[in-house]
Amino acid sequence: MIKIFNTITKNHEETENLGFKFSKQISKGDIITLNGDLGSGKTTFVKGVLKGLSYTEEVTSPTYTLINEYNALYNIIHIDCYREKKIDRWLNIGLLDYFETDGIFFIEWAENIKDLLPKKTIDLFFHILNSNDRLIKYNE
Repeated sequence: MIKIFNTITKNHEETENLGFKFSKQISKGDIITLNGDLGSGKTTFVKGVLKGLSYTEEVTSPTYTLINEYNALYNIIHIDCYREKKIDRWLNIGLLDYFETDGIFFIEWAENIKDLLPKKTIDLFFHILNSNDRLIKYNE
């Protein structure tokens, strides 16, 4: 049960802090989709999650690499489907094999690969309210 959502954050630090709190509610095998426009705070949120899981190295957006993996308290797989929309490419990369692991997945632009996703996902929505404020929602 996700408890912290439908929250407005006022800056990057608050978005990261929300990710930190969220890290205490996730477990191995969870697949979290991060839905929202460019610049809405998705990667900043993931940075906070990783901080909450004792990861101290740099965290970057996987926009160009497609997949970043982080070995924190759990294995975190951060996927960005913004640039690659072709299902065949994701199959060739071995995305389905990733889902067979016990990692925790954060997938940006998941709508581009929705046919490949397992049925059970945790869907978070990031909305830009103004230059600083973000509404981050969880829809059950």
